[in-house]
Amino acid sequence: MNYFYFEFFIGILLLISLLFYLSPSLINLLAVMIVLLVLINCNTDPNQNSWDLIVKLFILGIGVSIYNFLQPKIISSAGVLLLSIILASLLIVSANNLLALYIAIELQSLSLFIMIAKERSSINKVEAALKYFVLSSISSGIFLMGTAIFFCNYGTCNIYDLSIDYISIGKILIIAALLFKLAAAPLHVWVPDVYQGCDYNSLIILGTLPKISILVVLINLLPNNKVVLITVIFSLIIGCIGAINQTNIKKLLAYSGIINMGFILLGVSTNSFVGVESSIIYLLIYSITFLCFIVLVDLFTSKKDSISEFSSFLGINKTVLVTIVFLMFSFAGIPPFAGFFIKWMVLANAISSQFIFTSLISIICAIIAGVYYVRIVKISYFQIDKSYYMWKEALIGKREVNYNKSIILGLTLFLIISLTIYPNLILSIVHLGTLSIY
Repeated sequence: MNYFYFEFFIGILLLISLLFYLSPSLINLLAVMIVLLVLINCNTDPNQNSWDLIVKLFILGIGVSIYNFLQPKIISSAGVLLLSIILASLLIVSANNLLALYIAIELQSLSLFIMIAKERSSINKVEAALKYFVLSSISSGIFLMGTAIFFCNYGTCNIYDLSIDYISIGKILIIAALLFKLAAAPLHVWVPDVYQGCDYNSLIILGTLPKISILVVLINLLPNNKVVLITVIFSLIIGCIGAINQTNIKKLLAYSGIINMGFILLGVSTNSFVGVESSIIYLLIYSITFLCFIVLVDLFTSKKDSISEFSSFLGINKTVLVTIVFLMFSFAGIPPFAGFFIKWMVLANAISSQFIFTSLISIICAIIAGVYYVRIVKISYFQIDKSYYMWKEALIGKREVNYNKSIILGLTLFLIISLTIYPNLILSIVHLGTLSIY
């Protein structure tokens, strides 16, 4: 059986969702059935690729979790867009031709654009959507230009032929377009403003699914490490400095994504088995932590998205406060949390690959970045005057946590704790997948 059945089944779900309302519980059931069907029949495929299977399963898991996160009143329209983004992400992973890859990326980008701009009454959301659309169109043009140059030189659009090409203008342009989608510096200019203008339904998608699928393509291209190293250094420095003194939590997440992408690309830049393995594990742990954090932020912030307000609301609920401390320490890379384990893995591989200077910059930037993560914990625990926020909480009323969001919160937190205590499981799974591309 070919793994293309993943795309086939999601495409069928997308068509059905255009005609009928699909509840989150029904989507959960259908997703489990699709996964079981593929896993049962995968051994009959002579060209099976465990790398594609693992990545697609993770994309499907993240996508289903986000579907459950969506508010019931918007799920009829936003659910269709989310299924389109999931389908596009799966097609990106499956693509072996640059033109097919371009079409899949455009499907993903256009669906994201509509998702961000869905509430036309909000000026901020429309502005964020237009910025994303215009700059994404420019990156698409760069991608097509690189594809045209590569085709003129080699007479093919096959991705695997592009990976053999060590360095050329066409390959550099294609990699630059992909780095834009990954929100890596210096192609990051759209990230803070777009993140700030998004609602959390769009932000949770923008920060996970596109990055997972595009990173897989970048790994398959085997990019020149000098090109990627420049991006790594820019991402680390801009990500750690840009978030200092930020008062908006969405902008904080934007710069956090930039610096974390710097660490992920540091592993990719080594062009080694262990480097790619560590980058994939880093992205998986980051995506799960990001998903859990967005659920909490959505529950404990108002329209202002203030860090002080969010942290003070957390201080009222001690159970949630412990959860956010766990997440922030993991983001900051403080031992013994999962974030420290994966940062150590990436840095150990970079040092063994003789990237000493870049590793030193990474350590310094990680220390600086840890300040604004710990700052949230500091405000939550030690802010002296919380009376204003207590009164505001009383006037606003208790925020309802529906069943689906509580399940997402519990599962993601369980995964983070499990990966902290016993990381060997994810190491074994990713190791098996990475073997199929080396």
